[in-house]
Amino acid sequence: MEKKLKKRLITVALVVMAVTLFAQAAFAAPAGNPVGTAVIFDIGMGARALGMGGAYVAIADDANAIYYNPAGLTYVEGHNVTSLYSSLLGAGNYLGAGYAQKNLGVGVVGLMSTVTERDEYGNPGNSFGYRESALIGGYAGQFGMFSLGGSLKLYSQAAPGNTGFGITADIGALGDLPSIEGLKMGGLRVGAVARNFIGAVKYQSGHSDPFDPVFVLGASMKPIQKLTVALDFDITNTTGHLGAEYLIIPEVAVRAGGVFAGDGNTRLTAGAGFSYQNFRIDYAYQTHRVLSDSHWLSLGISF
Repeated sequence: MEKKLKKRLITVALVVMAVTLFAQAAFAAPAGNPVGTAVIFDIGMGARALGMGGAYVAIADDANAIYYNPAGLTYVEGHNVTSLYSSLLGAGNYLGAGYAQKNLGVGVVGLMSTVTERDEYGNPGNSFGYRESALIGGYAGQFGMFSLGGSLKLYSQAAPGNTGFGITADIGALGDLPSIEGLKMGGLRVGAVARNFIGAVKYQSGHSDPFDPVFVLGASMKPIQKLTVALDFDITNTTGHLGAEYLIIPEVAVRAGGVFAGDGNTRLTAGAGFSYQNFRIDYAYQTHRVLSDSHWLSLGISF
């Protein structure tokens, strides 16, 4: 009994140390760090997560873990493949794909947009394109009741007359907490992740922009067997993500959520998931205050 308690205390101490490092890394950005470096790391991956308001740090049990919290790779069962597509805000195409098995994961995301110049009479002129892409690889291991994971991200950007390249990384923690006697709710899971905490984008022009580090805390639980609720809090940007998923039957899920920014900008989300044998299709919808609403579609397979 004493050995088990000692082992748990050591594990908790390791996780506390890791979370402290996450926080230090997340807030270590230079004061002049621009907003918007590497936009693709702020969008999302997977219509399941997006339908739940992006509250996925403490769920992360599939191929989307490589994007939201690499520690979740220890929760992946078998082999999991996912993909994502959206005509983002009517201004470009956003694509994502990921593969994960227990402890290991890889992913790729890309944003492609083409803009056509127009004169004062609305006549089309020259067109130019903008591209962002990233290749992601991650690994996670389990230490007692907690998991720790990290991912390396190779990023590239192509704009007219100026290209850029950079390397950054994420580090995350995830763990299931023991159920509390007397409470019927179960499945309580907590997580933390520091995203983009190192590196910078170096451009062909000679300019360099540090990546925007972000620190997020998350929690999820199951109040009843078929319902999962999740909450993420982005400390860096003072933004909350709230989501829920309800299984009508094992093959059909409905989802809802919201993104609540510190400036009062609220975006609501909704979605659904359908599975047949090893195949899955997920859809998500997100409102926007000014720009066009977003629609997301994911196809996945498990084997």
